[in-house]
Amino acid sequence: MRILFVEQQPCIRALKYAEGIRTRYPEIALLFAYRGRTLTQLYGHGDELFAAWLPLGENPATLLHEIVTTHAIDVIHSHNAPDGLTNLCIDLFGGKIPIIHDIHDLLTIRETPYEDGFKNESSPEQRQEQERLAIERSDAVLTVSDEIINITRLRYSPPPLTYVFPNYVPRRLIPAQLPTTREIQPSRPLRIVYEGFLSNNRGHYDLAGIFRAIAREGIEVHLYPSRDAPNYQRLGAENSRIFYHGHRSPADLLSEIAQYDFGWAGFNNTTNRAHLDTVIPNKLFEYLACGLPVISFFHKSLQRFLKRNRAGIVVDSIAGLEAKLRSPTAAGLRANVLAQRYNFTMEANIGQLVDVYRQLCRQV
Repeated sequence: MRILFVEQQPCIRALKYAEGIRTRYPEIALLFAYRGRTLTQLYGHGDELFAAWLPLGENPATLLHEIVTTHAIDVIHSHNAPDGLTNLCIDLFGGKIPIIHDIHDLLTIRETPYEDGFKNESSPEQRQEQERLAIERSDAVLTVSDEIINITRLRYSPPPLTYVFPNYVPRRLIPAQLPTTREIQPSRPLRIVYEGFLSNNRGHYDLAGIFRAIAREGIEVHLYPSRDAPNYQRLGAENSRIFYHGHRSPADLLSEIAQYDFGWAGFNNTTNRAHLDTVIPNKLFEYLACGLPVISFFHKSLQRFLKRNRAGIVVDSIAGLEAKLRSPTAAGLRANVLAQRYNFTMEANIGQLVDVYRQLCRQV
């Protein structure tokens, strides 16, 4: 089986898929047609997981046709956002080659631009129509959360093959050894870790106010940004309970954050509230891989996941957080996360995606 990934800017979700497939199903050949930078250029690794990297340049229609013909592609797995490349694939190959539309973000519910390095000057009406066409004309739809499926079913008519596939963590990143002492001692402050993107643009990654509020509760906050964040480095210098540790490689990051007590996944919901209800972020599974229960605000998909899997605590405010995290309920969540952390790996779940590929191939 030969699978062509198509994406304007290759991303971590695509990289994780590839790791799971190469580990569990090495007989499947993966190729990548793209317009931006490769995975290795952007993240330092990932290109080695694909049999070929195929730039689409300024004439993607012609090049896609050549790629599919030359490489005898069985399934096209197209990743948004935006949705235009999926629609181009459908226009070129619809009814001939099965096409999956993988929804990372519903652009029509974002209040801030989607940042992938490309200008998107389409109008809201154009984005809505592109989204509808990609969802309704694809042979299968994958989403990162059930909330995205709920929205698409209310607005559109998605195909029968519609699945949730979250951003699970590669098994190789799970720390082989955890700290020997996992109990939270009453004699020391609680320690919450945050890893991932940080900003100061009043968007959903603008978390400085939240971190200050946590620190006022007497809780330590440890920050591992995915890229340099000078404003948060200054925040750490100014606040004795906020610690800025800087960027780490993925393997080093998970080994290091396993020492903390909880992982923070709550976003600033001043803007993008509807979008945040659809999100199940990468960091959720990375915290769980380290045995850390997760703390979140009432973002719908995150809340549902944490309650369903007894994997964390959902709060509506920071006030009183310290007492909640020292409760017997929190201790029980911690034990549960430790017991099931290997269930949330890409390798444990990638068979669901391969089953979709096989179903689509049988339908041709």
